[in-house]
Amino acid sequence: MFNKPFRVKSNTPIKGSERKKLKAELQKCYPTITEEDLVLAIPNKEEMSVMKIETHGGEVVTAHVVGKKPIVFHIRDKLYPTVYLLWILPNKLVHYFTTWNEVVPKFSNGADLMLPGIIIKEELGLRAYGRLNKGVTVAINSNTNSAAVAVGNTALSSEDMYMAGRRGRGVEILHCIGDFLWQVGTKESPPDLGPPGCQSDADRKEIPPQEATASTEEQTETSETKQPDAPDANHESLSEAKESTEAVVEQKNPQETMDDLLNYCFFKALKTTAKKIELPVLTSNFYRLHIVPSCPSEKTLDIKKSSYKKLSKFLDVLTKEGVIEVKEFTKGVESISAIRYDHERVRSFRVDINDKQDHQPVLEKVGEMEKYLPPVITRMYAVNAVCLPLFTGTYRKGSNLTTQQIRQYLTEYVRANQLQSATNPSQVTLDPILSDVVLKKGEVVPSLSWEELMNRILTKLSTVYEMIFPHQTAPVIVKGELEPVEITTASRAGNKKVTLISGLETYRIDLDEFAHRCQVGVAASTTITNSPAKKGQVVLVQGNQIGFVGNLLVDEYGIPKQFIQGFDLKKAKSKK
Repeated sequence: MFNKPFRVKSNTPIKGSERKKLKAELQKCYPTITEEDLVLAIPNKEEMSVMKIETHGGEVVTAHVVGKKPIVFHIRDKLYPTVYLLWILPNKLVHYFTTWNEVVPKFSNGADLMLPGIIIKEELGLRAYGRLNKGVTVAINSNTNSAAVAVGNTALSSEDMYMAGRRGRGVEILHCIGDFLWQVGTKESPPDLGPPGCQSDADRKEIPPQEATASTEEQTETSETKQPDAPDANHESLSEAKESTEAVVEQKNPQETMDDLLNYCFFKALKTTAKKIELPVLTSNFYRLHIVPSCPSEKTLDIKKSSYKKLSKFLDVLTKEGVIEVKEFTKGVESISAIRYDHERVRSFRVDINDKQDHQPVLEKVGEMEKYLPPVITRMYAVNAVCLPLFTGTYRKGSNLTTQQIRQYLTEYVRANQLQSATNPSQVTLDPILSDVVLKKGEVVPSLSWEELMNRILTKLSTVYEMIFPHQTAPVIVKGELEPVEITTASRAGNKKVTLISGLETYRIDLDEFAHRCQVGVAASTTITNSPAKKGQVVLVQGNQIGFVGNLLVDEYGIPKQFIQGFDLKKAKSKK
């Protein structure tokens, strides 16, 4: 929970009434806590504040700080003690599990406590783990010191832990010594309370039941089982425990792992496929065409398994951090309207050197068929020799710019040179550089409107198209107009109509798969032949299938209509 830096949203002092309210809540959660205990935990004259935290996973947590030490924190209205409070009131609030000392440092790296890491006595049978329900708050101590080193929730009930046969997760760690919540405090080391089981009988009787935990007598019995005995037939030796520390813990729970993967894929997309994306872009398209393809090939991205659950919540966190801006241009449809590439999180991100990408287009399984993910196609403009004087100093010859980048640069250029008309703001006075770029030979025009000036510059620049294929970091640049997918009809022997589809290779569409879909969709034979007029191959489908092929390209393959030539041919013929 706190193994990564978090953002402090607020930190405000609290009044005496809030102090009383917190004491009452502590007594309600832990009924056996005494007034003397409350005075030790929350001294009346000690400064106290409440800190609102947003974790790296977007979880909002409130923590109460007393005398520079966080003593409790709330997650979804549930109160948890910190290790600082457990050091003040040892063995009085929650049930303790004991683990090997070698395991403790792994908690601060995001590890959970696995069942093999809990020290028990096998002869206790079903009560080896006490009498705890699933989700009960527990503390962890080591075999050398009974002071708490971590706080978490039981992942299973005590009975299920025993029945699991020492396999699986035992405790989900929320907070531990060494994490960033601990660092908010005085960063002191745990007090030396001696090995577990060394407390007096009176001390043991003070351990209260916590929620559905065991009775005082049973907890005392369980507490005694936590001290490490000399190796015997029922225990592994300490050396064996050291050798198996990797099996004792799990470095991160699945939700945190998915959170990290989601963040990695997002920022990798900003560094690769979405580096020059034209905005605004639908959030759903950005996720499908950029975030998902950025996932390493050996992993699977599933946002439902993250703590965010929904894409909107994940993007909302990034919006609050100032990485992106999300707007609703159409009711109920969100789009990313701005991306701050100069943000610290973007600038500091580095793609994993072991993250090798497949340069083939991504195919998602849909039943037994495969779904093709189309490239992101962006019309861009290259700086040529004619327009180079206008862009000198910022861009070089051959730089590919989006319409948005050109408009922004032109606006800054006009303002820097004070070319906007004072009497008519819609007009821009042409300086010598602009005149040489946009005016024809012999044409004399003192000023142009913003829109006309922009259009003239775009016509002078060279047109290029950027194609970003999923799972491919480097974009494909096509100079000039992009060749569309062409659908035509022709007559064969006996005046039989056939439909010809060419240009599919430009969009990396698998010809065999496409031909198979046409064959199944229209129940007609299909063949793949070499094109006599153009480079590449042509898919031939028996009959006039323009309507089916056009809809297949648009609906299933996601090719924009503007890059499909001949799709409206059927409609035009029907009108005649």
